[in-house]
Amino acid sequence: MASEAEPAAPPPDREPQPGPRALQEIDVESCRRLLASVRFGRVAVVDDDDRPLIVVLNHAVDGHDVLFRTTEDSRLARLTHDGAVPAAFEVDATFPMEHSGWSVIATGSLLREGHPARWARARAKIRTWAAGERDVVLRLEVDGLTGRRIRPAGAVIDAGL
Repeated sequence: MASEAEPAAPPPDREPQPGPRALQEIDVESCRRLLASVRFGRVAVVDDDDRPLIVVLNHAVDGHDVLFRTTEDSRLARLTHDGAVPAAFEVDATFPMEHSGWSVIATGSLLREGHPARWARARAKIRTWAAGERDVVLRLEVDGLTGRRIRPAGAVIDAGL
């Protein structure tokens, strides 16, 4: 009796396409929960040479703001030395098997944290992945928070996320 062979997987350019997807806006409170649910994201600013700068950083949510730790000689520390700069912070999660995911973007002003209690909270909450001391605490004063998710059409939305 001959055994049945497994069918060969289709080449990557011929993989079956996922079913219908639904792109949905995420409400502000859910954006806040998602922002706090991950450990790192991407800070985007324009540097002194008018070039985009994107830095991956660990973070902590503090009320409506986002806190970061960095070194005194980092580009973000240098950019905020003389005051606030416009910035965006993006966090996301993807689920490749389901062809789904979400993204949240916080916009606002990035500045050095001068408030001792917030500085101490950032030092206690944020465990940086990069080696070395991170004594400069930066705060993104969030003035805009948006998010979107993509899911299979008809999927049930979890109100908690």
